[in-house]
Amino acid sequence: MKIILGGASSTADLRDMSTLIGDRDETTTSGTRSETGGVSTQHSIRRVPVMPPGILRTLPFGLAVTLLRAAQPVITDLRPWTRRQDGRILVADRAMVEATLRQTSME
Repeated sequence: MKIILGGASSTADLRDMSTLIGDRDETTTSGTRSETGGVSTQHSIRRVPVMPPGILRTLPFGLAVTLLRAAQPVITDLRPWTRRQDGRILVADRAMVEATLRQTSME
C-alpha cells in the first residue's frame, strides 16, 4: 500500500506515482467549416494521466491518494488522530509515555 500526500518536490517520484495511478481516455472534438459552408467534425481520443504530477504535488492538506495492489486509486480524507473518538485517550496515553521517557532519560 502507498499513501501519497501533497507537497512532494521530486519530479521523478511524482511522475512515478502518476504512472502508478494510471491513465484515462480524454475525448476532444474539433470542427472545421469549408468555404461553401459545410461543417466537418472530428473526434479524437488521447490518453492522459488520471492525476498528473502537478495535481499530486498540490494535494490539499488532509487529502491523500491511497494505492492498493489490486484496487483503483482512492482519494482519502485524512482525519487528525486527535479528532478520533478515542483521541482524548490517545493524548493522555502519549503524555504518560512522554513523561516516562523524560523520567527514564534523567536517571
